[in-house]
Amino acid sequence: MKLAIAIAMLGVSMAVGFSQGATDPLTQYRKDLDANRNSSLAHFRIGEILSQQADYQAAANELREALSGDLQPRWTEVWAHIYLGRIYDATGQHDRAVREHQLAYGTGDNTQDAITEATEYLRSVGVTPAAPAHLVRTAPSELLARTDPEYSDEARVAELEGTVVVTGVASEDGHASELRVSKSLGLGLDEKAIEAVQRWRFKPGTGSISAPVDFSLPSKQSRWHLIGVDFHPPEGASRPTVLSAYYPGGAGVFNSPAIEEGRLLGGIGRQAFITLSFDVNEGGMPVNIQVVRSSDRVWDDQATAVLRQWRFTPGMKDGKPVSVPCAFDFVWGPRNLGSEQVTRLLSALHPPPPSSDIVVMPAVIYSPDPPYPEQARNAGLEGMVQVVLTVGEDGAPRDSRVLQGLDPAIDESVIATLGQWRFRPALLNGQVASPLVVVEVRFQLPDGVISTIHGPPRSTARPARAAPKQ
Repeated sequence: MKLAIAIAMLGVSMAVGFSQGATDPLTQYRKDLDANRNSSLAHFRIGEILSQQADYQAAANELREALSGDLQPRWTEVWAHIYLGRIYDATGQHDRAVREHQLAYGTGDNTQDAITEATEYLRSVGVTPAAPAHLVRTAPSELLARTDPEYSDEARVAELEGTVVVTGVASEDGHASELRVSKSLGLGLDEKAIEAVQRWRFKPGTGSISAPVDFSLPSKQSRWHLIGVDFHPPEGASRPTVLSAYYPGGAGVFNSPAIEEGRLLGGIGRQAFITLSFDVNEGGMPVNIQVVRSSDRVWDDQATAVLRQWRFTPGMKDGKPVSVPCAFDFVWGPRNLGSEQVTRLLSALHPPPPSSDIVVMPAVIYSPDPPYPEQARNAGLEGMVQVVLTVGEDGAPRDSRVLQGLDPAIDESVIATLGQWRFRPALLNGQVASPLVVVEVRFQLPDGVISTIHGPPRSTARPARAAPKQ
């Protein structure tokens, strides 16, 4: 029953019309992606349709792509988080569902009552609506004085940019204590962020604080940016340090496809992003460079060419240089990159990993429409019959019963025909499940019969709102 309720909570537009060519919109949105690979709207609509079809893993992937795209229109961001939250809630991943609704809440975008829905969900699970820690900023009225942080020498050489979030407590005298880093940047900037917040002064009695410390380079001459670093030295070894960094000037790209893609991104105010994994070898050279993730393949060679010219002091173990695996996050875009842009790009580069806790709802593989009884047609009867049933492990309907009838003759026709339907059984974590589904059959004179399938009965679920239409 909990599974049935969770699936029902996906809410909006769970109907899939089997008689109305439901794949046509999907095909059209995929064509839109051929024209614009970064279209958040196309990715969102595909994810919306796939979630309606209970293909939750594929839907979640598309929604993450929507968050990585051009975010046009702007409401695609908040609603992608809402839909991801619904999917995680339906598949029993409640912590991740809460996080997505918090991210939706943190956007501040109440298009089509999105914030209202996020707030209602969070309160329904006993969570006080609040943006996640890395989005929370101490109110300006609570911060009386601040100084800009200093760059570490290595971070300045590498030109690392981004935000370190420091949390702690503001005492009665306005000083911050118990400071720790809740969102790291690296290359010595975490320590510099704590040093900066120690010098800040807060309104007495502020209590808990979450202080974002931004590191940016307004005098930067290149369109390439480093926004994330990760090192994995062997046990007992030190990490490599950046000795010299290469950033090409001008457009910073080296072939026609990248130039054209760059013009397109510039026109819509977006950025390219890419994560490269590599090893810093014993000689301090980046080798074995691999593309982990990128916004478009056209940037793969471009970023690789940039990284190849970097030099490092190698990691050391027992007094000898050793090879160390690393990963860097790069962005190509305008010379001045805002902290909010960096946060969004990091979310695109490092989406939550796919989970095995995925429900695959039953898919109809044989679904004849019930006949329109001649007696009912002659009497001018039309309307809807609603039937709830359980899908058995063999894919056959079980325990069918009428929730909303129309006429005894029509009701019997529907029950008899649904007994012939066959489903691909539902799976939960790879195991066969037996969820409830609701089938609606609408009879329209002179001889129209349309069958649709929904999740479990609406009465078991909290109503959900629809995403905006466009």
